[in-house]
Amino acid sequence: MGYVAEITDAQKGDGADVSWTVRVREGSALVGVEPNVGAPQSRLAMIYNMAGYGPVALARGDIAGAGLSEKAINHLKSLSDLVSKHKNGKGVNLWVKRKPIGIGVGIAKIIREDWETDYHDFGTIEGRLEAIQDASGSLKIRVKDFLYPRAINCIVPERMIDHVLGSFRKRVEIEGRIHYRRDGTPISIEAQVIDVLPEDSELPTADEVRGIMAGA
Repeated sequence: MGYVAEITDAQKGDGADVSWTVRVREGSALVGVEPNVGAPQSRLAMIYNMAGYGPVALARGDIAGAGLSEKAINHLKSLSDLVSKHKNGKGVNLWVKRKPIGIGVGIAKIIREDWETDYHDFGTIEGRLEAIQDASGSLKIRVKDFLYPRAINCIVPERMIDHVLGSFRKRVEIEGRIHYRRDGTPISIEAQVIDVLPEDSELPTADEVRGIMAGA
């Protein structure tokens, strides 16, 4: 359902929205989704094409060409990981317009290898500092910026913990060693310096800037 929701969201446009009703039958292992009455046929055609093309592209290693969001790719990776845990090793079929699209164990392996850290460099990242608690109870520190599709993990030394705690939910500039994926997407930063940036409401207005420059 997460995969369907992501590719549906990617095809938003003018006119009626597309929503889905889940259909299941007793004794069947199939879970179906049916579009709402009045859903634009042109948009449904694009959704169906994307639904079928995405897994095929990932299976051959064309992650960039799959045209999927990172969340959609993650959903297919989760399905592929489930296949690897199945005793008989059989894949999962995603049926699109009555045609099966296989999702095997290879998809998760391809995605995992592509998302591994490939290189690192020193630089800075700006964003809002966040903290989440994972399933193990550990506190994870991240920085989120609208430029990147996902939050970037922030590795903080012990000496900076107090400073970080006081900077949560604030916009910051972090300097340190940045780890990148092969496609150049930053995935983590080893923080060395964290500076709190002023919020938009704290910045001078255009009239105030003119006044400052006039008095210079």
